[in-house]
Amino acid sequence: RVLARQTRWELVPKKKGDVRNLTRSPGVADRDPAWSPDGKWIAWLSDQGGEYALYFRAPDGLGPTHFVSLGSPPSYFYAPRWSPDSKKIAITDKRLNLWLIDLDKPVPQKLDTLEFEGASFDESWSPDSKWIAYVKELKNHFHAIFVYSLEDKQVHQLTDGRSDASSPRFDRGGKYLYFIASTDVGLGENNSEMTSMGRPVTSSVYAAVLQKDVASPVAPESDEEGE
Repeated sequence: RVLARQTRWELVPKKKGDVRNLTRSPGVADRDPAWSPDGKWIAWLSDQGGEYALYFRAPDGLGPTHFVSLGSPPSYFYAPRWSPDSKKIAITDKRLNLWLIDLDKPVPQKLDTLEFEGASFDESWSPDSKWIAYVKELKNHFHAIFVYSLEDKQVHQLTDGRSDASSPRFDRGGKYLYFIASTDVGLGENNSEMTSMGRPVTSSVYAAVLQKDVASPVAPESDEEGE
């Protein structure tokens, strides 16, 4: 006997009121709800049409449900991430692709593809919604930080690939991109033999300065007096 798996998304009040069923979709797998930063929309993934697509609607549940096809061939998608201006969504799929969806022009745009299974983009938005930072594993199996520009539609690699970098995050002012990197991870990277086991790995927090007229937050300091 096959049992159909079903999920639904409900809005729960903080203090008073009733639980509100937003999707009302029995027999359908609704996944990964994401609230837009401006509070006007809730996006989620659903296989209501037979294949996974992106849906979003107002949190009061009274307006229409909007639908965005995620293209062909169909795939399995993961957690939508809203841009700070609540106009765009970044999303990834099982085929190792990173996608951008502009809700004003809802046609998925592929930004990049990972080269190795099991990796994660760990993407994040800049405060002005003009850049997406993410992680990509290189051919040497170290990870580097990349950014995608929505204005010139170009991908730029920020770190040199001689360290293992991860977790890129913009500061709220848009001046710096913080990330974690390790320069002693090499001996622990090979998981196919026992020589990689038990190797100590250390990491540090780094900051990339994103504007020419902004000083480094960790510039060398000196007590030496000038003239």
